[in-house]
Amino acid sequence: MVLMVAASQFCVAYVVVDFLCLVLTVIISSNISRDSGSELQVRYFLLLLTANLVFVVFDAIWAILVFSQAFNPSDVLLCIVNGVNLTAIAFAAYFWLGFSLAYFRSKVTNSKLLRILTAIPAALVVVFHAIGYFTNQNVIFMPDGSIAYGAMHIVITFVPLLYLLAATTLAIRQYRIATTREERQMSLMFIVFMLAPASAAVFDLFVPDMPVAAAGIMISVVFVMMGLQESRISNDALTGLNNRRRAESYLESSMSRASASHPLCLFIIDMDHFKDINDTYGHLEGDHALRLMADALRSVCSQVNAFAGRWGGDEFVVISAEGASLDPETVARLIQETLTSIARESRIQYDLACSVGYAVCKSASETRAHLVAGADDMLYRNKLAR
Repeated sequence: MVLMVAASQFCVAYVVVDFLCLVLTVIISSNISRDSGSELQVRYFLLLLTANLVFVVFDAIWAILVFSQAFNPSDVLLCIVNGVNLTAIAFAAYFWLGFSLAYFRSKVTNSKLLRILTAIPAALVVVFHAIGYFTNQNVIFMPDGSIAYGAMHIVITFVPLLYLLAATTLAIRQYRIATTREERQMSLMFIVFMLAPASAAVFDLFVPDMPVAAAGIMISVVFVMMGLQESRISNDALTGLNNRRRAESYLESSMSRASASHPLCLFIIDMDHFKDINDTYGHLEGDHALRLMADALRSVCSQVNAFAGRWGGDEFVVISAEGASLDPETVARLIQETLTSIARESRIQYDLACSVGYAVCKSASETRAHLVAGADDMLYRNKLAR
């Protein structure tokens, strides 16, 4: 009787943990919007949350069937529930890898074939689980009521770990080539993501009747969500450049120090025929074009020691406080030439070009609105002339 009560209490505690994870997953999903990242990033992250939702639901069902002692489920039913669990975890890890590749702008995301190939290990979990069921090498119920894992279950456990390892390896590579503190912080966040679910998976192999997997995944998801929200305060989620809020703050601060001997130059860049790219090739390719524009600006700004930001839509800004030593026409031409070069290297199916307007501030008393209006006016005239 005491053992039955203890088992029931354990079942309730197990289900409560899963329920809290479910609630957190729903809350996070409801706070994901299109401006949380590129279309592909948002899609992968929502799929990750969906897979996690499926997992915690079936994990709770598993606990009720196995630990509540109120049911006498068949082996087939337990196999199906456990199979959905393991498959959901594998696909959650696959979607995390997809999100990592999209976030770090890997070329793998541009290939449908490569995306399918990387999904094969997750799909094979279903096959491995079926083999384990017929060979009695999945979950093994011991005579004393405890649970042990067979060889095939251990093999299945390593599938999501492989995805996590691949994503972590990518993040380590990005950390090593990062040029800014923000980029290093985000790369580190992706590296740390692996710790909780990987630790939970190893712990689960030795103590299989604890809800550590759901908690481990949820800890990492919340950690990532917090990091993404923090980065959005000053960074544009899609391109990784400074956002408009940060750009306006930087512009105000730089203008307060401008003078005739140390002028400031504001460049406003607008992508040519961007709507046509979106309409013809879709929003995913439109996002890709915006990121290529951002890459071009990053390259130029590293050469001329300037600030780059996304102004909104397909408009970008470059702010140079080195105006005394830089010819604005030279910088404008460098931006256009760099974009053309990067587009050519990317082998896209369309021409990618931009128009540039600029205005020079030589006095701290000049207003931001006046400077922006001057750059906008030149941009408009240059765009009409193209």
